[in-house]
Amino acid sequence: MNKREMHKYERALLAEKQRMLKQGRATDEVMDAACPDVTGDLSSHRTHTADQGTENYQREMASRFKTIETDTLRQIEDALKRVADGTYGICVSCGEAVPKARLEVVPHARFCMKCLKKRPH
Repeated sequence: MNKREMHKYERALLAEKQRMLKQGRATDEVMDAACPDVTGDLSSHRTHTADQGTENYQREMASRFKTIETDTLRQIEDALKRVADGTYGICVSCGEAVPKARLEVVPHARFCMKCLKKRPH
């Protein structure tokens, strides 16, 4: 991969990082809204079971999104390190080039499709 292409992918990774950070802030807002007030003020306390169920569901979904966001940010940071050390675009498992079509879709991809399919889910 030449320097121009590497720079293009670096920009894509930085843009994706910013998008994930923005999404993380939105997820934090959902989590904050779904959590009861910790000051002890019960004026916003839900007494209806359906309301409590909805809040629990929102909290659970926000927690799952936060886990995905954190993992994706870590993968993006790892990809940026690979850009810096010149190993970006090389499968970390087999050492073969990750196809550019895959990097266009998932710029933080660590594995080629062959190795990705071999990994346990």
